[in-house]
Amino acid sequence: MDILSLLIRNSFPNPAVADVGAGTGLLTRELAARAFVGAAIEPNDTMREEGRRHFEPDFPFRWLKGSGEATGLADQSTDWLLMGNAFHWTETEAALREFRRVLRPGGYFTPIWVMLDTDCDTAVQAIDRLLAEAVPSFSRHSDVVLEFIQCLGTATSDFFDHRIFLDSHHSEVMSKDRYLNMWRSRNDLQSALNAQEWDAVIKRIGGLLAEESVVLKLRTYAWILGQEAPNERA
Repeated sequence: MDILSLLIRNSFPNPAVADVGAGTGLLTRELAARAFVGAAIEPNDTMREEGRRHFEPDFPFRWLKGSGEATGLADQSTDWLLMGNAFHWTETEAALREFRRVLRPGGYFTPIWVMLDTDCDTAVQAIDRLLAEAVPSFSRHSDVVLEFIQCLGTATSDFFDHRIFLDSHHSEVMSKDRYLNMWRSRNDLQSALNAQEWDAVIKRIGGLLAEESVVLKLRTYAWILGQEAPNERA
């Protein structure tokens, strides 16, 4: 995020920023912590109100109802538009047309995904094997998302002049309880089992963890998609 922030401020010292598909504001909080201001746009009323509830009245992002396909933002009103773990849920071409409409010339669209680094995290690999045994229909939604991410360079060529892809690894230390809660939140897995079976799976995951803290290995993918400014076309 720091590298992206430096890139944007190099182009726009005081950028107008939009976090589209903001959910309850996880990415929005990161942007505000780096002194950005703008709009947090979320179509789900419950999530949007939850986001409002968790921030102070002077929070530098205003909360708006809207979606990737219809943000509600004015034409050429935004310098940097982001989507965190959400762009693959949109109707891609409709969303890209909308983003071209609201971005100023020279503006940037940055879709970001933070995902489990399954190639490097042996704990997650062991949990995957456990889940495949317990849930016959188990599959990683991330495989579908990765295919979407990898195709974006081509899919966006008619909408953006500049395309840069970033791929980085990082780690986050969390408590064992928080780590287990991350797995408990997997509604797709819960729906495949009854409550007793799901509790048994969570206990088995806990049994794989030897320490009270867990190093979660993550991988961040991001595209920086930009339009030419008028002086670049001259």
